[in-house]
Amino acid sequence: MSDLITLISTNGIGVVCVAYLIYFQSTTMKEMLTTLGSINERLTIIENNMSKEKEV
Repeated sequence: MSDLITLISTNGIGVVCVAYLIYFQSTTMKEMLTTLGSINERLTIIENNMSKEKEV
């Protein structure tokens, strides 16, 4: 714990910001990746259906 405090006091608030971004990326962004993947699948299905309609 003292190493962490020394790191923050030596390098400033930038260390805290980087640590938060790493935490944010590993938690919240994983959920967004799943959501964006399902949206991509739906858009692909819609695109395929539209191309089939154009052929008819």
